[in-house]
Amino acid sequence: PSSRPRPFRRKTATMVMMNLAMAFERTDEVILPAVYSYVAASFGADLLQLSYLTMARALTQALLSPLGGYAGHTCNRVAVISVGCGVWAATMVGFAFATTLAQGIAYWAVTGFGLCLVIPNVQSLTADLHAEADRGTAFGTLHLTSALGAALGGLYATNVGAARPFGWDGWRFAMLLLGVAAAAIGVVNLAASADPRAIPGSLRLAPPPGDVASRHRDKSFWKELWAVLRVPTFAIIVAQGVVGNVPMAALAFQTLYLQLLGMPPAWASVAVSAGMGAHALGGLLGGWLGDAAARCSPRHGRVAVAQASVLLGALATALMLRGLPRAGAVNAVAAYVVVFVIGGLLNAWPAPACNNPIFAEIVPAASRNLVYAFDRSFEMAVAALAGGPVVSLVAMRVFGFDSHAAPTGDPAIDLPKAEALSRALLLTTALPWAACALAYTGAHFTY
Repeated sequence: PSSRPRPFRRKTATMVMMNLAMAFERTDEVILPAVYSYVAASFGADLLQLSYLTMARALTQALLSPLGGYAGHTCNRVAVISVGCGVWAATMVGFAFATTLAQGIAYWAVTGFGLCLVIPNVQSLTADLHAEADRGTAFGTLHLTSALGAALGGLYATNVGAARPFGWDGWRFAMLLLGVAAAAIGVVNLAASADPRAIPGSLRLAPPPGDVASRHRDKSFWKELWAVLRVPTFAIIVAQGVVGNVPMAALAFQTLYLQLLGMPPAWASVAVSAGMGAHALGGLLGGWLGDAAARCSPRHGRVAVAQASVLLGALATALMLRGLPRAGAVNAVAAYVVVFVIGGLLNAWPAPACNNPIFAEIVPAASRNLVYAFDRSFEMAVAALAGGPVVSLVAMRVFGFDSHAAPTGDPAIDLPKAEALSRALLLTTALPWAACALAYTGAHFTY
């Protein structure tokens, strides 16, 4: 209604754009794994070389995340997010025109810089714009839209990758269109969103309360940051994230796995996207469960929800990899879809139910940007090194994954590859998730 004050409408517009930015961020993360088989065919890449592409993005993102957090601390966060979208746009267009694997790795590495500008600033804005009692639901909604972006992006990329629009390789065309979309999101975000710390109608930040000198404010900020880094609960959540993100990085190969089983690209994309869509709803459910559990047991509720999610998601993944038929998998698509959906619903709870709300509670508002960024840096650096590359090496050196990664269409060649990949994925998901659930236990005593 027109009687509502302007700040309320500005908050709504800002949250819409934050959700849109996170949806595109997840699209960016999944689009490359969704077209692994086509990229492998174009570049003649093996499994390990494909993992270098994803590792380059994730490692750059991890190492530069503190820079993104500091940029949001000192500058208007809306402007920083728009710059991140512009970096996405440029690098995705560049990747679409890459002619060698080395060029592709370089472009995809710079994409990580764009992501590091977006994620911590979206998270800190979300925390600032919601009261403590509603943050679980707010982060759950953010998770919902980002996971939906992943689901739709994977579905789009896999199917476009199988075509040749206008004579282009499908995967190149998909990257080009998403680069244009990223640029548009950056422009609209700059026009529609507002950082509550900024002077109304300006991108400049308002002076600190009481006219405190900038150097004193920064000195206080670094003291607060050091105090947060020493909080045991913060250290525990970071520790679980370090091991808990390894399986998520490893599962980037799941679309390729289904294609090696003989599933057509359309069916493989449906199965994976169904899981991502369920992951979106699972995040919303997790946020609600976290808020409800916190009301029932303030000290233990959120942590218990996160532990349950990790263990149940690990069981669903193990069922998908080893409990469903591999020979003739094309006839068991429905079973794969059901297991992907169950896994997506169950393994999405930790961040919206536990990690993000607890961070918002224990971290001073002025420090949120850098704390979220440091958390992302610690977690993503290990996942980047221990996710895709380790899966590739285990599959190739231990379980005998042979030669190039691209499916050949010959079951006699592809099914042994799928068997090797499934064993490697099981090893690199089950062990880290067990360690993740165990790491959460400490928070029952410290939170």
